[in-house]
Amino acid sequence: MFSKFSIIVLLFAALIAPCAHAATASSDDPVDGQVKNWWEDSPWVDPDRGFNWYPDPQVVKPKEPEAEKQKPKNFREMKTLEELSAELKRLKDRAIMNPTRENVHEFLQAQDFVMTKSSVFADVAQRVIFEQPDVNYGVRSPVANFARANERTRQEKRTRENIQNLSETHGILFFARSDCPYCHDQAPVLKWVSQTMGIDVMAISMDGGPIPQFPDAKLDNGISRSVTGGGGITTVPAVYLLNRETNEAIPLGTGVVAGEELAERIWIMTRTKPGERF
Repeated sequence: MFSKFSIIVLLFAALIAPCAHAATASSDDPVDGQVKNWWEDSPWVDPDRGFNWYPDPQVVKPKEPEAEKQKPKNFREMKTLEELSAELKRLKDRAIMNPTRENVHEFLQAQDFVMTKSSVFADVAQRVIFEQPDVNYGVRSPVANFARANERTRQEKRTRENIQNLSETHGILFFARSDCPYCHDQAPVLKWVSQTMGIDVMAISMDGGPIPQFPDAKLDNGISRSVTGGGGITTVPAVYLLNRETNEAIPLGTGVVAGEELAERIWIMTRTKPGERF
């Protein structure tokens, strides 16, 4: 016989057992191999689910707003050359790889837009050059034909006077070979320079043969190695300006050079610094 107290204890235990099981079970405990969510699960499916025990309130995370798709910027709205260049390249690539009428038309529109921008820049730049002499190259080097002709005449006079002044301390070395046709072409030019500009020219025969216009040509006894720092002359005709006082040799060119051009080179190498003429 059970006492009245024992019956009450048994009834109480039977009532709280399902609730205790629901309270101790995790909301993510697997059931039949699947993870169940307490708030989504149905009490009619899970017999062990209690009705009077609840987990913590479900925290619902607010959905992040989807980033609005930005409409591609039209090339006419772009503010930097880098941005515009990249867009023009993109449109060109697309038009070439997929040459639909629409793609080609859009690329040509962008190209025309860029060309218009460039034309406006060129026009403004020209106006600035007219107004500002510090950026006008024509101030230093006129482009008018008559001015260029007059300047050429003045320059020829300066170069000849320069050679005449140098003739007191300098001479020209002419390296040649008797079997070199271009050396035969260069020889009369150097003879003319010597006679009209008053500077001595010494011909050096690399093979010992005769040199036209220079019957007293000397054999190369080490002069070619001296003027080249030991390397010697390998290509003829070759012309050097030699300072007889210091033995400093200045290369003036290899191959056939016209007389006035040779005078111009002597002027450049002895009277100007790099970049000074431009």
